Amino acid sequence: MRFLLLAYGLWLSQLGLAQSRSIKIVGGQVPSGTERRLALVIGNKDYRHVRALKNPLNDAQDMSNALEQIGFEVITLTNTTFGQMIAGLNRFKDKLTTSDVALLYYSGHGVSYNGRNYLMPIDAELRCLEQIEENSVSLNRVLADIAARQVRNSFVFLDACRNLPDLSICNGTQKDVTLQTGLVRPTNNPRGSMIVFATEEGNTADDNVNGRNGLFTEALLKYLTKPNLSIRAILDQTDLEAEAKSGGRQSPARYDKIRGEFMFVIQTPADPLPVTPAPSNAESVTRSEPARRQNQTKPIASGKPTLTPTRLTNYLDLPFADLVYVPGGSFQMGDTRNEGSGNETPDHRVIVSSFMMGKYEVTQRQWEAVMGNNPAYFKDCPDCPVESVSWEEVQEFLRKLNIRTNMRYRLPTEAEWEYAAGGGDVANRSRFGNGQDTLDPSQVNFDGNGQYITPYSVSGKYRNKTVEVGSLEPNQLGLYNMSGSVWEWCQDWYGDYSSAEQTNPTGPATGSYRVLRGGSWFTEPQRCRSSYRGRNTPESRFNYVGLRIVLSIP
Repeated sequence: MRFLLLAYGLWLSQLGLAQSRSIKIVGGQVPSGTERRLALVIGNKDYRHVRALKNPLNDAQDMSNALEQIGFEVITLTNTTFGQMIAGLNRFKDKLTTSDVALLYYSGHGVSYNGRNYLMPIDAELRCLEQIEENSVSLNRVLADIAARQVRNSFVFLDACRNLPDLSICNGTQKDVTLQTGLVRPTNNPRGSMIVFATEEGNTADDNVNGRNGLFTEALLKYLTKPNLSIRAILDQTDLEAEAKSGGRQSPARYDKIRGEFMFVIQTPADPLPVTPAPSNAESVTRSEPARRQNQTKPIASGKPTLTPTRLTNYLDLPFADLVYVPGGSFQMGDTRNEGSGNETPDHRVIVSSFMMGKYEVTQRQWEAVMGNNPAYFKDCPDCPVESVSWEEVQEFLRKLNIRTNMRYRLPTEAEWEYAAGGGDVANRSRFGNGQDTLDPSQVNFDGNGQYITPYSVSGKYRNKTVEVGSLEPNQLGLYNMSGSVWEWCQDWYGDYSSAEQTNPTGPATGSYRVLRGGSWFTEPQRCRSSYRGRNTPESRFNYVGLRIVLSIP
């Protein structure tokens, strides 16, 4: 393993959001801006006796810059010997007495021996296993030192799992000696801490020799400074990206003992961001819009129905409650353009029956009408999509909605969602869920910052929040926000694709994660593609995850 990040954070028992001109640094029970943030960043690259690494100095530099952006005082050390590492760690430890938030980042070789993890200085000369304890720095020691300072919360991220040559010479005689692969589960992580490995226990992590940073570090840096994300949300996105870019070979692991939540940055605009008006040929929508009955039609009975939105009388009589008829057909599900992640393959033929799908994502107003509460992070916008809802809470919403309406509304299957996002059974299915092959921030609510731009997207405004449903452009079927806005829960358990043709697939029978689709307001273009697959645990809730409903047609 090749990267150690130790972030000491304050859990947020309350999140008071005062107005801010730009970025607001938030720590739990301490008034914002009064807590101290301290970081130690170490990058070891040029090893004298074992294989040198490519990216640790870049990792250290980039991590130091990122941490300074979010209010940390940073101590940066590079290419450290054993003595320099110990001196730096002692300096860091001595400063922790008054720190509310502390972070230790290490990038370099790491090994595990006899059930413990060790960080290697550049002068470590290991001829037999016993010398590991003498010439490397014990992670257990680091954790014990920090725990002794009684720092309130801590987060540990370790990306130092790399293959090393076998230790085969000891006292001049040949011995068959083998290091344990990767790192092992930590045994003394303090209460209130989170320790994260760049890959699972016993595995090795990708040094990403063709990139500037290690694979895990590259992903972490992308999300660490983003506003309004909890540490768990940051790690969820980091994990997904590392898994996707490694083809599933590298899956980060975390050991979480923190309580509550922690955000590095909360950003609230001083003034509401303007909403892009709908195109002239689209149906206009406003917050005060009455229940629109002009599109009311009878449920589909026979013949070929039109694609106009349908207001079924049993659906909630509220704005944005329209359903769109999606005619059945077949399509190639998955990455048909050779530009996606390994979990999007193999592409395979899927046949889908006709169904009705929500023209818009479920709004805060609609959720509150059914559930009696509004869990959304971006409140004061009743016709913005509801977010911060778990898959399990969505099931309760659907249960209550169906009791109230005497209908059988549900979440879309993953196949139904991708079919509808790309335009249905058409020859030229679109790359994105707004009916286009190029993503434009004027049409879709996503992270349009220039550093994330791809050959099939353009840069522009990053709204950094949700906006009213129906305020941007729909796709060929008249469905809004199928790319960007908020990730949408699907009914399926997450699992690998099969190459076999399928009809109305519903995914695996069991699993650990539920499928998410579509990207969100903070997602970069690559993950807003119609074929991109996200996932999360059924109990998780984040301010970029919401839902859209469907109704089967008998």
